[in-house]
Formats: sequence, structure tokens, C-alpha cells
Amino acid sequence: MQTAQAAAPTRRFWRLRPRLPVDGAVTLDRRNLYILPTRGGLGFGLLLLTMLMTSLNYDLSLGFALTFLLSGMGMACMWMAYRNMLDLTVTAAGADNGFAGQRVGLRLRVHNAETGARIGIEAAVRGGVDGVDGVDDVGRRESSLTLDGDGSGLLAVYLPATRRGRVSLPRVTLSSRFPFGLFRVWSYADLPLSALVYPAPEAAAPPAPVAMRDDEDGSAGASLASDDDIDSLRRYRPGDPLHRIAWKHSARTGRWLTRTGHTPRQPSCWLDWHTLPAVLGTELRLSRLCAWVLAAGDGVELGLRLPGVEIAPGHGAAHRRACLEALALWPEKPRTSGGA
Repeated sequence: MQTAQAAAPTRRFWRLRPRLPVDGAVTLDRRNLYILPTRGGLGFGLLLLTMLMTSLNYDLSLGFALTFLLSGMGMACMWMAYRNMLDLTVTAAGADNGFAGQRVGLRLRVHNAETGARIGIEAAVRGGVDGVDGVDDVGRRESSLTLDGDGSGLLAVYLPATRRGRVSLPRVTLSSRFPFGLFRVWSYADLPLSALVYPAPEAAAPPAPVAMRDDEDGSAGASLASDDDIDSLRRYRPGDPLHRIAWKHSARTGRWLTRTGHTPRQPSCWLDWHTLPAVLGTELRLSRLCAWVLAAGDGVELGLRLPGVEIAPGHGAAHRRACLEALALWPEKPRTSGGA
């Protein structure tokens, strides 16, 4: 009795142990591939049993022939279903970040190293939401994935983003009901993949504090004359910086021309945690800062100050992602804390 009780936890541990990737990939081999009949398969088996009993009772030769023929077809379907999933390779392919209250997508790449096609591959996770997409290597989008020989494709699973932070991919169940849906073949994969959930932007956030950056001498930056304004051009002088050369006019006239205007200073914007109203809680402050980050265009140099985190002013999509990452992970420090 004690031996049986001691063996039970061991069996449970063996059943729940993770399918971790080897060299970044999980292979669906024979040791970790499972098959069971579906409801349709059970109904098909019950029909075959009924046909067999009827043929025995009435001694129907044609009934025996039809029963054995359909039984052989069922066995062939079972083998084809198992073979359809055997030796597929699954790897992590990336994640689509999202905002709190929405959903995030995590993508898996499925590779078929065999010459035969694989049909109807699906992926699901516990707690996921509807909207599983499959995209094969020629760009076709379906609810399930079909792979040609020596081909690969992407499967996306979606998770609800209930709060900001990092969402890790839970255990993925890969399955198929090909052909005819009589049998379901499945296996598991545990992949190190995660997505970021940004704070939900405030719906009616007030305008962000934007100020013009002063020049070194204290005066505001002058506006730059257009490249098409001929009055702002003069002959090139040795020592003029290359970024001030009017390339279009120089090519048009055949003479080197230099702009005489001043390079404009972009508006600078510091988004500071400490300047927000004290009545706002932590999540409300992060939501307002998130709305300001999204509202700021590339024409504004954006800086972010949080308790323990500071991102220097910058602009562009990469800088905006760095600010959103800092808001999502705060109070954890982001991996990158510089302007783009």
C-alpha cells in the first residue's frame, strides 16, 4: 500500500512535467503524442458494432463485407491522424504587445521537415480567447494551419490582457482532427515566450505639457527656411556643414548652395510622474502617462520620469516603445533607458 501511495505523486509529476524546448524547439515525437477518438469517432465505432451484430444475427455476407471495409477505413484514418502530427517542430516566433483590457497575441512557428503535407494543425492554451490564426509560408490565413512538404507556418494564440505587465505563454496544446474528425491527436509544448501589456491609456487625458527647447544662448530655435525658398540660400563656403547644403538647388543649378536659416529645435516634453495630481493613484498615473506617450508625435522629443526610472528625451517609434515598456514594467527598470 505504501509503495502504491509513493508511486502516485511520481506519476502525477511525470504527467505534469513541462515539455521544455531543446535548442529552442519542441519536437512532437512518439513519446509525447496522444490520440483518442472524438464524439464522431465513438459514434462511428458504435455504428460499426451495430452493423457487425446485425450481420451476425442475419448472416449477411454483404453486411460483413461493408463492416470490415468501414473498419479498415477507420483504422487507416487513425494512422493518418497520428502521422499528421508526428515529428512536427514548434518554436517561439514572437509576440504582439497590447494594452490592458485588450488581448495580446503570441506566435508559434510550426515546421514540417517531411515531404508530405500536414493539414489542420491547431493551437490552444488554457484561458485563451477566440481568434486563433494560422499563416502558412505562402501567406494564407486560416483558422488552422496547413503545411506543405518541408514548409513552415505561424500559429497565433491570444490571451486576455487583464492588467499591465508581462504575460507569459502558458502550456500550448497542439492538436489535429484530420482526417474526417474521427480521432483527435494532440501534444504539449512549453515555450519561453511572453508579451508586454501596456497600461490602458486614459480616455480623456488632458494635453501633455509641451515646451520649446531653448538654444544654447537662451533664445528659442528659429524656424528653418524651406529648401525651396531661394532667398535663404547662398554660395557654399569651405567649412559649411554637410547637413546645411541645399542638395536639390545645388543639383538644379550646378553650384554648391548652403542654407542660411537655422535648424529648428523640436518641442521637448518631459512626462514626469511627480507633476501629476496627488489624487491620482498609481494605475491612473500610468494610464495618463501612457495616453501622453501615444498622443506625442514624432515632432516632439519625449522624455519620461518615473520613480527610479528616467528615459532621456527622444523621438521615433523605438523611443516610444521604450517609454511604453517602462510604463508596463514599472517599478521594474526597463532593459533600454535611452532615447532613440
